[in-house]
Amino acid sequence: MKTLTPLTESEVKRLVDDWYLKLDVHAPSEEFLPMLATETLEMQLPETTLHGQDEFKTWYDRVIHTFFDEVHRMQALDIKTTSERADIQLIVRWEASRWQAPASKSQRLAFDAAQRWVVKRSQLTQKPVIETYIVDSLTPLEGFPSL
Repeated sequence: MKTLTPLTESEVKRLVDDWYLKLDVHAPSEEFLPMLATETLEMQLPETTLHGQDEFKTWYDRVIHTFFDEVHRMQALDIKTTSERADIQLIVRWEASRWQAPASKSQRLAFDAAQRWVVKRSQLTQKPVIETYIVDSLTPLEGFPSL
């Protein structure tokens, strides 16, 4: 097994930035897969826990058909790198609209999402990939509804 180069803070930050940009534009799920671990991916979301890329694709398809006009803004980002991984703690402000039939209007949502990620370097591509993605809390901003 090849020795992997330690992750740098700048390449991990680029991964985080790219992740949220792709979420905002509803990029095709195929664009996310190179950013996700293949065998060991675990995503603990408020509504479910996902394992593997296939479960991510199913979840993502549902999300992009539920929410629109999404904006993610980083509120806090802490990246700690070791020789084998990067541990990330972040708070992202997520704003989105949703329409639930038969409502006459869509609803605007706004949350601060506290998250923890573990990022490792892919053996296959040598690029950083998300191995663990945990949403610790999803707090609605004052005056906005909860999920």
